[in-house]
Amino acid sequence: MMPIFLDIERKGAAFKHNFNKVVGAEHFGTLLYEPVLRHLEMAHRDLGVEYVRCHGLLSGSPDLCSWANQSKVGLHPELGFDVDQMSGQGDIMANFAYIDLILDRLLDIGIKPFVEIGFMPRILASSAHTLTRWDAYTSPPRDYRLWQELIESLVRHWHKRYGKSEISSWYYEVWNEPNLEGFWPASMEEYYKLYAHTVQAVRTVDPGLRVGGPATAGRTDAHIDAFLRFCSENKVPVDFVTSHAYPVCTSERKGEFAYHTLHPPTFLANRFAQMRDEIDGSPLPGLPLHITEYNSTTSTHELIHDLPFNAAYLARTVSEGQAADTMSYSVVSDMFVEETIPRAEFHGGFGLVNIHDIPKPTYHMFCFFSQLGEEVLHRSEHCLFTKRADGHIVGVLWNPNDRARSSQELSFRLQLPMTGKEYMLRSLFIDEEHANPYRTWELLGRARNPSRSDMDLLRESAYPAVAYRKVDARSESALIDLTLQKNAVMLVDMIPVEEHIEAFYGLDRAHYAELSV
Repeated sequence: MMPIFLDIERKGAAFKHNFNKVVGAEHFGTLLYEPVLRHLEMAHRDLGVEYVRCHGLLSGSPDLCSWANQSKVGLHPELGFDVDQMSGQGDIMANFAYIDLILDRLLDIGIKPFVEIGFMPRILASSAHTLTRWDAYTSPPRDYRLWQELIESLVRHWHKRYGKSEISSWYYEVWNEPNLEGFWPASMEEYYKLYAHTVQAVRTVDPGLRVGGPATAGRTDAHIDAFLRFCSENKVPVDFVTSHAYPVCTSERKGEFAYHTLHPPTFLANRFAQMRDEIDGSPLPGLPLHITEYNSTTSTHELIHDLPFNAAYLARTVSEGQAADTMSYSVVSDMFVEETIPRAEFHGGFGLVNIHDIPKPTYHMFCFFSQLGEEVLHRSEHCLFTKRADGHIVGVLWNPNDRARSSQELSFRLQLPMTGKEYMLRSLFIDEEHANPYRTWELLGRARNPSRSDMDLLRESAYPAVAYRKVDARSESALIDLTLQKNAVMLVDMIPVEEHIEAFYGLDRAHYAELSV
C-alpha cells in the first residue's frame, strides 16, 4: 500500500501544462482529410491542444511551387532548370491555395500552426533524393537565393492574409531531423547555412516572428550546443530550440510488425532535462525548449501504440518532463501515410485516434492530465496530485507493466487532512479491461476492416470506466484506498460539495434508504 498524504494548505511547486499545447500530424497534405480535422477538433476540445506541427509543408502534396507554364516559352536558363530532373520548365510560381485551405480550417477549429519549414520543393532541390511514400525532397536547395525568396513570399502572404498579430503567435521551426541522412543528405554545417537563410527570410517580413531549430533526432546527440554556438558566433537570430526523442533500446521487424525494447519510463524526462542543460550551458542560455516529436517508439507498425501500456508508460514523461516548454506527441491521427496507408483497424499507428475516430488509451491519458491543476501537492514515480484554482484536488495515477515486480497490481492509500469539507470523489480509469478497444477488436477476431456493427462495439468499448463516492473530511483525516491493475491509468477528481438538503421540504431520506441494498 503506497501512502499519499495530500496537504492542501502547503504551497506546492508549479505544474507546467506543457504536454498538451502542441500535437504532431503527418504530412501537411493529410490535413485536407476530414477525419484528421475531426481528430484535431477532438484534441482541441478534450485535451486542450493549441498548436499542430505542420510537417512536410513545402514538399510532396500539396506542393507550394508550380510552373507558370509547361512550354519552352518563358524558359529562364538562369534559374538553373534541369529538364532531366523535372517534368516541366518555366517560371517558378508560388501557389498557396491548399496551404490557405488548411490554415483557415485550423484557425476555425481554434488551433494555430507550429510551422515546420521544409521539405525542399521539387523544382528547388539540388538532387532527386527523396524520402517517404509522398516523395519528400530532402536535399539542400540548388539556389539559396530562390529558397530565401520562396520563404519570404510565403511569410509575406501569411502576413497579408492573417495579420501581424496572428502570425506573431505562431512558431517557425526550420526543417526536420537534419542529423539523419534520409531527412538531410548533407552536413550539419550545410543545415546551419539553410537555417541562416531561412531565418533571414522570415525576419525580413517581421523581425518579431519566432524562429528556431535545429529540429534534430535527439535521442543521443541533439546538436544543440553546436547549433547555438553557430548562431551566437555568426549573429544569426534564434528564438527557441527544438529537438526530438524516442526511448527505443532495440528494434526488430517481423513481417508487417515492429518490435521494440524500451528504456525505463524515466528516459524521456531525463533526456529533456539534458537538453535543457545543454541550452543553459551554451552561449545563448535560457532559450525555450520545444520537443516537437516524441512517442514510445519510432515505428507506425508497433502495436504498443494501440495498447494501455503506452498510456501507462508515457504518463511519467508527462508528469516529469517539465524541462521542456512544450512536448508534441507524435501524432494525433492514424491517418499516417509516410510508409503505407493503415493496414488494419489497429496496426500500431502513432495516432492518439484511429482512422474511425476511436480514441486510444493514450488519448485518455492526456485527457486525464489536462484536468490537473497547476499546483503540485504530491508527485512520485506512479502519481501526480495537484490543486486547482476551483478547489478541486485532482490526481493521475499510473501502473505500467514491469516484469521486475512480483505483482503487477499497485495499491495506494490517499490521506486528506481535516478540511471541514465534504468531497465527491470522481474516478475514471483505463486498463487492460476498460477503454481498451484493441482488446475488443481482438475478441471480435481481428478483422482488418471490421463491419459497421463491429465498429459500434469498438467505439462503445473505447471510453474510461467511471465511479463516484463520498469523501468526508470534516472531522478527521479521510483515507481513500485505490487499486490499479497492470497498465492502468486513473484520474481522481475530488470535488468540494456544498449540501443543499435543507432546501427540500419534507424529504425523508430514511424512507428511500430502506430501498437500497
